[in-house]
Amino acid sequence: MIRKGLLNVLACTVAAAMIAALPAAAAETEKEAPSGGISISVTDGSEDAMDINTAKVATLAGMSVCRHLFEGLYKLDEKGDLVPGQIKDEKVSDDGKTYTFTLRDDVTWSDGKPVTAGDFVYGWKYLKDSAGDYSTLLDLVTDATAKDDKTLVVTLAYPCAYFHSLLAFPSAYPVREDIVEANGDSYATDPDKAVYNGPYELTDWTHQQSMTLTKRTDYYDADKITVDNISWELMSDSATMANSFKSGDVIYSDTYPEEDADSLMDNGLHFEEGYNTYCTMFNLGDSGNEVLKDARVRKALSLAIDRERVINIRGLQDELADTYTPGGLTDADGTEFNSTVTPWFSDDHQKDVDEAKELMKEAGYEDGKDFPALRYIVNNDSRKTVAEAIVSDWKDALGIDSITVETVENFFSARESGDFDIAYFGWYMDYPDISNMLVTMTTGQNDAKYSNTKYDDAYNKAVAETDEKARWKDYDECESILAEDRPITPILHSKNSYLFDDTNYDGLVYYCGNAFFGYVTQK
Repeated sequence: MIRKGLLNVLACTVAAAMIAALPAAAAETEKEAPSGGISISVTDGSEDAMDINTAKVATLAGMSVCRHLFEGLYKLDEKGDLVPGQIKDEKVSDDGKTYTFTLRDDVTWSDGKPVTAGDFVYGWKYLKDSAGDYSTLLDLVTDATAKDDKTLVVTLAYPCAYFHSLLAFPSAYPVREDIVEANGDSYATDPDKAVYNGPYELTDWTHQQSMTLTKRTDYYDADKITVDNISWELMSDSATMANSFKSGDVIYSDTYPEEDADSLMDNGLHFEEGYNTYCTMFNLGDSGNEVLKDARVRKALSLAIDRERVINIRGLQDELADTYTPGGLTDADGTEFNSTVTPWFSDDHQKDVDEAKELMKEAGYEDGKDFPALRYIVNNDSRKTVAEAIVSDWKDALGIDSITVETVENFFSARESGDFDIAYFGWYMDYPDISNMLVTMTTGQNDAKYSNTKYDDAYNKAVAETDEKARWKDYDECESILAEDRPITPILHSKNSYLFDDTNYDGLVYYCGNAFFGYVTQK
């Protein structure tokens, strides 16, 4: 599971609102060792997926760790709802574009220094300057000023109903300038190379093995945090992760062999509704094979995939994907967006295969003749099984027998650097808004190195549009352009799934692919 390249925000109207002032808890004068809570072990991602630099983190696993170590103006509560985090008060202008946030009096960093409004201003600038996958997260913010240490004034280009969701997102967390400057490129690469303003601090990082998160007793809401210590085991092999869960060594795993789903169904496997799309990605960049620069070839490969068979192989309650945007994204009348979009595929798979054969003939590769060797990379055994099924479809339908599937250790780095021809790609939306999905295919925001000016123009027009019907029309154009260009091919819309020992534990907060363990209790 990985998130890559996000996100300009949908232009949307929002009623002006004020959040009532929250009582501030008395700040502790000194740290104490945590006591009275429980200690747990979990596994959620490998070393390759771990980055606790909030300006650069782009994986679900890394974001989950960041949600424990840091905190934004907003956070998730024990029910998984968005609630005020580092603020005690918020005022919004009548036009919905200017926010005045007042920080709590008792918010501190792990070294005892107070969190200031300037830390948010610097953190947001650091995010933008990082040029990371989420560097455009706050592009709708036209100005952020620290009026004083406790007052942050933020001006938006347009009102946005999802602004609080953005403020709770790890990339929008504050950053201490002095710590970044002191550590340079090594910032946040070890426990002592960062400071933390969330409920936990990182007290050990044995690279390639594990991380230890320890509860901060000086955190303002420490009384609600029930877990004192979290041992975060770093694993990449899905079978090893599942075996650790089955043996009781960990109480949570975000990954397991998909062929084990039936046996795990009543033994810890959980499904959550999610806005997810599982895709095959083609490398259109300079490092990709020239054959994939031909849109006819990409479309043929897309049409030849038996998506129903893939769903049956996974056995995970998936839904067939006929569009890139998943279901569940509705307008004011409750109409789903993807029900209004022209499907990428027909209802007859054989008809799609026939079209694929004709396209390959036009491109000069009839029956797979002279088709070059390509690498299809994945990051675990479950995705390898799916990729091998897809490659089998290409052989049976198109006569192509020169594509090999490879599981690579540093998958995310390899895909980002363009060291692939074809790759697994999945997008787990951070919050339910169409822009959050379609932004991933704008120029500079995807590992396919896909760029189309018409697509970018349609997307940018949509996010600046205040009329919902007009906005949807622009998003529909985005889908149509993608369907023609096929830098990726959607295969299925999946639910979020994970392993959690609910026989012995309660209180897991699971939100858009992120896990928070601070509220877990033992039964």
